[in-house]
Amino acid sequence: MNGGKNNRQQGVLHLREKGVVSLRVKAVAGFLSAEQLEALARTARDYGQGEVCTTARLNLEIPGISKTDVTDAAAALSAADLVLGSTGPSVRSVVSCKGTICRHGCCDTFGIARQLEETEGGRPLPRKLKIAIAGCPNNCSRVQFNDIGFMGHRYPRFTEEECTQCGACETVCKEDAITMGDDGIVFSPKRCIGCGDCIAVCPKDAVSIADEGLSLFLGGRAGRKIRFGTEVKSRVAEMDVPAITERIITYFAENACDGERFGQMMDRLGDETVFRDLGLYS
Repeated sequence: MNGGKNNRQQGVLHLREKGVVSLRVKAVAGFLSAEQLEALARTARDYGQGEVCTTARLNLEIPGISKTDVTDAAAALSAADLVLGSTGPSVRSVVSCKGTICRHGCCDTFGIARQLEETEGGRPLPRKLKIAIAGCPNNCSRVQFNDIGFMGHRYPRFTEEECTQCGACETVCKEDAITMGDDGIVFSPKRCIGCGDCIAVCPKDAVSIADEGLSLFLGGRAGRKIRFGTEVKSRVAEMDVPAITERIITYFAENACDGERFGQMMDRLGDETVFRDLGLYS
């Protein structure tokens, strides 16, 4: 067990054609400035085939670059503050949905992703580790198929005296957790999944936030051997996400065998042992 090895060619991926590579450019939370996009396009024209493609983790790649041009192409990208990476046994680029600006978002997905990239991005590990942030239970970023996944939630509080019986909350609730009865709102906490839509749609502020936070899933992976991430029982406060993530990644670095994904480590040690060691059930 060790901290892994640094990839000496971060962001450089070999292609089928001999002597030709693709350069992977990190786009933190999926964002690049207009100026960076222009620099990316220039580099693709000057050193590649004039094309840029996206990756599943919101990064961008310039394919068709000769190995002999890698240094010059990387320098052109660096001049525009574009960074190569998200390859090898390391913390890969954090994926987030657009929850920060989405009408369904229950947390600042962009802010969380940027902070995790700043503190943990590219950290060398025994094997790659993937993190995803979903702003709500719609789960556009499929957090359960990542080594570490966070999902935002907001749970409602109803103020009967403010309610006009318009029925907007009942209409928007896809879980049938809200009905308008003869005596007012009937709410089923067991059905509620914390999407927060009823809070957002209420025109009279009769529905407010009773509780909010993020669900945490550990050990998920997609690919050839699928493992559904195990959900931690307690929710995580948004402000605590960076510290908890650092603790989880450090635990992985210290306890995983070389070549072992987080879920494989959990299967070997046992979920309860991992959660207990991380203090996640306290």
